[in-house]
Amino acid sequence: MVAAVLGTALLVAWTLWFFLARVALYETSRQARLEVAAAPHDIDAPVSGRILRSNLVLERQVAQGELLLEIDSAALRLERQAEVARVLAVAPQIAALERELASDEEAMRGEDRALAAEVSEARARQRASDAVASLKASERDQIAALHRQHVVAEVERQRTEADYERQTAESDAARAQVGRLGTEGGVRRSDRRAKIARLQAEIARLESARAEAASHIPILDEKIELYTVRAPISGRIGNMINLQPGAVVSAGTRLGTVIPSGGVRAVAFFDVATALGRVKPGQPARIRLFGFPWTKFGVLRARVERVGSEPRDGLIRVELALAAQQKARIPVEHGLQGSAEVEVEEVAPVALVLDAAGRYLMSSAMTTAEKP
Repeated sequence: MVAAVLGTALLVAWTLWFFLARVALYETSRQARLEVAAAPHDIDAPVSGRILRSNLVLERQVAQGELLLEIDSAALRLERQAEVARVLAVAPQIAALERELASDEEAMRGEDRALAAEVSEARARQRASDAVASLKASERDQIAALHRQHVVAEVERQRTEADYERQTAESDAARAQVGRLGTEGGVRRSDRRAKIARLQAEIARLESARAEAASHIPILDEKIELYTVRAPISGRIGNMINLQPGAVVSAGTRLGTVIPSGGVRAVAFFDVATALGRVKPGQPARIRLFGFPWTKFGVLRARVERVGSEPRDGLIRVELALAAQQKARIPVEHGLQGSAEVEVEEVAPVALVLDAAGRYLMSSAMTTAEKP
């Protein structure tokens, strides 16, 4: 009777526990690691070349912008010096041509003023010659009339006629000189303008060459800057390859990694089929590290902070924030590997049995469907 009562009590207790108790259900990650909250920055060689200087030392603290590696850029520096020399050499040439151009323009204006004065003088002489010619014509007509009346001798008439012809010729010469001065002035002005145009074209060519050389200098500066590898952030060098001066690196070679300062968090990767939709922010978690057995050192307490929604290689990324106070005797450092367990829900034991049975039946059905 006692055995029957005890057995019945145990069965009732177990049945109540099986249906009414709440058991925490955990989802275990494929992999997990501790890392600083700010993402580490990888350092890659931007160009290929020979190393001149290397300041990459493991665990060395570096400041943002500090020189880590210098690659030989002598060819680009020589090219830059040549471009600077071109800019400096062209400047005096342009200045000399501009002075010559200003002189020619001033000379052209002076020639225009002198031509205007000469033309004005020639026209004045023409008017004077025309006036004298008109007087000689009147005198000729009077002498011719007196000659017909036999008042003056033939010699006087001829002299008067000759004076008239001479004065008419002088008047025509003065008129021709006005035209000649205008033509010569136009030719000189055309020659001067052609010379000015040639000077302006030469100045424009030199200005273009100087602008081209000046614009090439910043491009070379950018290229030269690629040959100096600087720290992208402040932190410590957590990974590097041993490079000595004289070694040759290829573009894209991973030189090292800078780990920033700051708090440490845990990052875990879960199977997308079992974790997506079940692992959510705010859920408690615990982290076991491979190098520190949990039976001796304990586990790290954490809480889910962010859950990725885009799987990669069948895994989703989950970020966990470590609890401020930890009872475990584990040094929290960047790079420690382990596994994470997230408490996804609390269910009755009967739900666990039904869940396991459902998964078994589903896997059996899939296996049967795959058979021919």
